[in-house]
Amino acid sequence: MSESDIDYLSEGSALELDLLRGLALGGKRSQELEFLVASQATGGHADYQALALAVANLSPSENLARATFESLLAHQQRLSGPLGRPIGLKTAAMDLLENVERALKIEEDSATPSYYQLEQMAFRDQLTGLRNYRFFSMRLPEEMQRAKRYRHQLSLVMLDIDHFKKFNDTHGHQAGNSALQHLARLLDETVRETDFVARYGGEEFALILPETTKRLALELAERVRGNIDASPVRLGEHHHRITASQGVATYPRDASTWQALVEVADKALYKAKQAGRDRVIGYAPQSAVIFRFRPDPSLGVRTCSVVGGFNGWDPLADPMHAQEDGGFWLKVGLIPGTYEYKFVINNDMWIPDPLAAESITDGYWGHNSILHLKG
Repeated sequence: MSESDIDYLSEGSALELDLLRGLALGGKRSQELEFLVASQATGGHADYQALALAVANLSPSENLARATFESLLAHQQRLSGPLGRPIGLKTAAMDLLENVERALKIEEDSATPSYYQLEQMAFRDQLTGLRNYRFFSMRLPEEMQRAKRYRHQLSLVMLDIDHFKKFNDTHGHQAGNSALQHLARLLDETVRETDFVARYGGEEFALILPETTKRLALELAERVRGNIDASPVRLGEHHHRITASQGVATYPRDASTWQALVEVADKALYKAKQAGRDRVIGYAPQSAVIFRFRPDPSLGVRTCSVVGGFNGWDPLADPMHAQEDGGFWLKVGLIPGTYEYKFVINNDMWIPDPLAAESITDGYWGHNSILHLKG
């Protein structure tokens, strides 16, 4: 079917335009939209009303939501065919929205804001364009609930511009606004598509990092720090360097609730300020456990690390220290709780702790050791 054969007037009359605007212009990235829509489309009993709520925070009727998504998917196929390559769902939504609005003669500068536009105003910071505190306070509990349900990691980075009051006093509040906008662009360019950046308040920002271990969160925070150091703020003909301090915390090793995660990430941020600013510090729980492993000399163990639910089973996260007698040990800061773990030797062989008093099947014909850490 050619473009001229499509009746956008009839098609647009059967769609929920606010939902289409939410898909095209909303904060969710294309990769996330593709995942959410695909997961419903392949489920056999798709709940399109729930999908509309998930992707655009809207609740149209089931029939209207279904018609909108089916029309969008069909339009995505129409665009992909002539080009000979896949077209992203967000791009398809934007193209369909433009054609439908043109057919319906909807002016872009309509005096009456749509529900979607009002929703965006409520969840976007007007100065930086980032999500605001209201969005953050809703999204973080949702991500914590998801992390608990699927036993995933969830990291949080709290970031604060160093000496921002002095910057404002020296260069003026308009320059301070330019610095905030500059930093917002850097953060948005540095994080991944699945991450969320919000202006927490004033000169403080928050990065919600789903399915991200503490090791990877610290690495991302260091990339952010490096990009800020390498990108001074331009004010007129001059450039002015700014720096930022960051605190990092991760569920489940540092906190068990979203409120606690914010609290301990803020504590780590405060320590970064105390330590001299322009640095990243990860939160260190007061409670800890010492892992010990003495391998059979015949195994020829050169390296050993501990992996578990507290570090996303990442062999690079917690390498153990070698001792002269051939043993290995490591002290890991953890909040009280019950954790499954294993040892990884020579980056290849995964084995349970021979000294563990309790174990559980790992689902792959092996066992995980169980650690009970009391408060």
